[in-house]
Amino acid sequence: MKLTSDRLKNHPLALFSDFRRLFAGRLISAVGDKFFSIAIAWWVISKSGGDSKFQLGLVMAVTVIPVVLFGPVLGTLVDRSDKRRVMLLADAARALCVFILAWLLYADRLSLPALYALCFLISAFGPLFESAVSSSIVRLTSPEKLAGATATDASVMQLSSVAGSALGSVLMAVVGVAGAFLFNALSYLASFFAVLLIRTDLRPAGRDAPSAYMTELRDGLNYVLKSPPLLALLSVFAAFNFFIGPLLILIPMIVQFTLKESVTWLAVFETFFALGSAVTSVAASFRKTYVSVYGTFFRSVLFLGLSFGGLYFTSDKYVVCALLFAAGAALGTGNTAALTLFQHAVPEEMKGRFFAVLTTICYAVLPLTFMINGILAEKFSVGFCIAFNSAAVLAISCVILLIPRLEVRFGAGN
Repeated sequence: MKLTSDRLKNHPLALFSDFRRLFAGRLISAVGDKFFSIAIAWWVISKSGGDSKFQLGLVMAVTVIPVVLFGPVLGTLVDRSDKRRVMLLADAARALCVFILAWLLYADRLSLPALYALCFLISAFGPLFESAVSSSIVRLTSPEKLAGATATDASVMQLSSVAGSALGSVLMAVVGVAGAFLFNALSYLASFFAVLLIRTDLRPAGRDAPSAYMTELRDGLNYVLKSPPLLALLSVFAAFNFFIGPLLILIPMIVQFTLKESVTWLAVFETFFALGSAVTSVAASFRKTYVSVYGTFFRSVLFLGLSFGGLYFTSDKYVVCALLFAAGAALGTGNTAALTLFQHAVPEEMKGRFFAVLTTICYAVLPLTFMINGILAEKFSVGFCIAFNSAAVLAISCVILLIPRLEVRFGAGN
């Protein structure tokens, strides 16, 4: 896609200053999150002894359990609250927790139970922040620019992963794991001040007489359950996450146990995976419409399964880089298309609850799949996990062709 001057001037980041502030804050904090995740994975693998594969799966599970437990409840809270204040609260709380974690590690007092407890608390505020962001995009931009704004917001994770993965090993070499934790805490503070500068009114509209909290929570769940196309697509997301999620722990395992390389190669592999996703997400941010969201989603999942499966057949580090780039590109394309569909299909007053339910459904499967794959890697091999999960992803791509469609039009159709 040729990026002309007019396209750049009409990009959501150029048009909407408050959206630009939120994007900048999220990007900085997400880079810090990537440093944090690399540091956590390497610290657990290095310090856990003979059961390090299981411990890595367990700590990854602990980080997603709060999303499952609190997601729908927090989504309802977001719909009832000033979303700007919600984001400020979440950033401040996460910064405090990570500061404590950094201090414990610096003082050589960090234990695995303490790590699990603090990771749980940090993750508990994640769905609060993300639901507030997802339900604010249309208010910070415009309905006409929603597709590009959604893709831009989705690119935050990929762009931050590129920077975080590329610089993560360098940062740890210079300041250590504790320094990586400290950087993450400071990044949350940077996000806090970026959100503080937002001037758009993000208070809930038309809520002079809000209904009971439990009524709104129930309404949000019923909205999903009474829409077969929506429920079908959410179910596909859950299954997809179950089988693609293990990449988060399989990449460190490939580096440590298959290739027997240093943390530098962990950063390299994660950089290529994130770079592929970033390229497609940024390209999608200039898109005005989708001809077929479901077709794009099907092709993305199919290509992702093929790229993932290719990891089983090679131990060449450079081929692994290429396969991870391809997998990331497919993941970025599919996620952006689906999120754009949701942004158009879900009414604004339901967005907080819906995106909290979406996050909960997707993350609910991760603790189980992390632990299962940790055990399978211990009992069989990392290669076995790759083959099993990639075959399942290929099967899911076929299911996408069969599920009922949401009737939402994007220009020429959906």
